[in-house]
Amino acid sequence: MSRSGMSLKYKMIFSYGLLIVFAVLSAGTFSYTKIEKYIFKQATVSYAQTLEQFELNIEDKLNTYYELLNQIANNKEITLALSHNYGSPADFSYEFLNTISQAYSIKETDLTNNVLDLLIFKSNDTLPEVSGKLLDEQRILDTWWYKKYLAWDGKRTVNDYIRLSQTKIWFVTDEVIQRRYSTGPEQPVPLTKLAVVKPIILNFESLVGVLEMYIRYEALFGETQVTGEQAGDRFFVADQQDGVIFDSLSPGAGTQAALDSVYLEKMAGMESGSFTLRKDGKDSLILFKRGERSEWTYFREMPRKNLLSNANAVRQFTFVIASISIVISILIAVAIGSRLSRRISILSRTMEQVADLSLDTHVVIDGRDEINKLSQNYNRMMRRIRELVEQLTASQQIQREAEMKALQAQINPHFLYNTLATINWMALDHENEKIVSMVENLSAFYRLSLNSGRPYLTVAEEVRQVQAYMNIQKIRLEDEIREVYEVADDILRLYVPKLILQPFVENAVLHGVQSGPGPMTVTIRGYLSEGTVVLEVEDDGAGMEDVPIPSQYLAMGGYGIRNVHEKIQLSYGSEYGVKIKSVPGRGTTVTITIPAVDAPPSEP
Repeated sequence: MSRSGMSLKYKMIFSYGLLIVFAVLSAGTFSYTKIEKYIFKQATVSYAQTLEQFELNIEDKLNTYYELLNQIANNKEITLALSHNYGSPADFSYEFLNTISQAYSIKETDLTNNVLDLLIFKSNDTLPEVSGKLLDEQRILDTWWYKKYLAWDGKRTVNDYIRLSQTKIWFVTDEVIQRRYSTGPEQPVPLTKLAVVKPIILNFESLVGVLEMYIRYEALFGETQVTGEQAGDRFFVADQQDGVIFDSLSPGAGTQAALDSVYLEKMAGMESGSFTLRKDGKDSLILFKRGERSEWTYFREMPRKNLLSNANAVRQFTFVIASISIVISILIAVAIGSRLSRRISILSRTMEQVADLSLDTHVVIDGRDEINKLSQNYNRMMRRIRELVEQLTASQQIQREAEMKALQAQINPHFLYNTLATINWMALDHENEKIVSMVENLSAFYRLSLNSGRPYLTVAEEVRQVQAYMNIQKIRLEDEIREVYEVADDILRLYVPKLILQPFVENAVLHGVQSGPGPMTVTIRGYLSEGTVVLEVEDDGAGMEDVPIPSQYLAMGGYGIRNVHEKIQLSYGSEYGVKIKSVPGRGTTVTITIPAVDAPPSEP
């Protein structure tokens, strides 16, 4: 059933249901969106705290090893020994064995075996190199970290040395220990490790050397450093040169691969934060934080669905609650709609009886709402309609009588005068037979016209009246007119309003005679068509160029045509009446249609 054909009950249920579903879904969607955002925010904060803990663990480790170097760099005896000008190898040997060698004891005291080696790069040319221990500063001048942190053009100020002493330099490298400095034949295996660098400064006036300590990679990035990890999580660290030095998804040492440029664009200008990326068709959240004591950047990357795992349960719960709410609300809507539509249906069925012209209806609907007021107004309206219909019926009956009497009174009096004048002239000429014929036809014509006051004749009587009229006209006009009757026998007994043919026959005769010389033929037809009596008056006269429509019958055809048309429609309805067709030079045809009835309608 289309919506236009729905009953009011189903329209109300459909509308209420649609409104309820929309409201519940909107509320559910809004609530779930808010909860999802809250869960996402809380999860982001929680994961950010985990990342911060990860960063602190590594930074604390770094700082521990940095403090070990700091003890050596701040040792006055070692600093003075590195800056002293030596005149002989004996002097150097004494200072190295008694002072400088203290720095290398840090490896022997490391019980964890995480310290791989310690190198001192000296700027004092009077100090000779000690293979694998004490090396010349020239060996590190081309390294990236020296150029970035230690190289200087011009003379440093005290503040420059203070800042330099506070500089923390650490990085991951796979540089072969001793290979760069050794003169021996051994070729140690490359090992990825952490390098911690500390400048040795004398009285904030000069740089006398550089300490470089190597730490095992696993000591810093062991598995125990990653806590709170979930499936699909990825922890990774990028160094000062934006190279990945640790990746939890890649076992072993860092890959040293360059950090994706997309990450750098997202992080531009920020020390910490988060952003989302779509990778391999999945959304991922990336948290990042720059180290507080290093220049490293710490990352945690995880699938977005991990953050919303708790939201899935909320979504399911919201769906269940929304479904239950919709079902209950629709049941309530059905109950309310049924109650409201039941009373309206009572009123509707009563109104449908009026459509069947049953005006004796009365509806009683309980309640004090608008529907009850509508039923009361409907009852008052029906009473008033019945009164108006009764008044209209009485008025139509009076009008019908007046119309038919007016039609009878409008028979052209000239016809009577002309007929009597013709009889008079024939009497003077002693044409007795014609006088008798005219008197008989005149008597028949007026007897049928008056019809004892009855408004209906049979088709046979109506045709007889036309014959009487034509007989009189043929005597008067002699051979100027001819008549033809083509009336079916099965309609002769049917009743029609009287005087519906004569006005058109009279018009045909009058206009036909005036149209020109030569006899004119008037044909009267009658037949039955689908329960309708069809009467036609056809002439072969001059015809008309402007054929009148019903609204022009009075102006172009006179009272007779208009009265016949209106009388038929008044008696039988607007689908019946008079139609005129005319062709100039060929004649005119008048068609009259009325319903076929075999008994006269009840007279008022």
